[in-house]
Parts: sequence; C-alpha cells; structure tokens
Amino acid sequence: MAKSASLTSSLVAKKGHASPAVTHDDIAVKAATPGYYKALTVKLDRERYESLKNLGVKLDKKSQEIFVEALDLWLKQTPVRA
Repeated sequence: MAKSASLTSSLVAKKGHASPAVTHDDIAVKAATPGYYKALTVKLDRERYESLKNLGVKLDKKSQEIFVEALDLWLKQTPVRA
C-alpha cells in the first residue's frame, strides 16, 4: 500500500503569504494590456455549451482559452467599418 503524505504545518501558508499553484500558461493572462481584463457573460444554447465543453476536454483547454482564440481569429478576419 502507498504511503500517505504527511500532513504537517509546512503545508499551510502563513496569512498574507499564500500564492496560487501554476500548472500551465493561461491565455487570459496574455492580454494586450498586462493586468487588465474585463469579465463578460456569454449565453449559449445547450448544444453549443455541450460542444464547447466536450471540445475543451478533448483539447485540454478551458472555455476561456477557446473563446479568446476564437475572438482573436474573428477580429483578424473582420474588416473595420467606420
């Protein structure tokens, strides 16, 4: 049987010194203006939502990453109209 991890006080961060675990680059962090983001709500029908989530699992990508990539492509392809 595998040995369990020891639960000691070294696992708990002192107040004010905690930091998030980073496991991969988050595309949302790579914004045009560092440190700035704007939260948006997107309403999807069930079929699109399930497709997004299934593709995210298959590609190992978060919905945020997929939306940002799709938006970047759309912005490149759409001509600016004044």
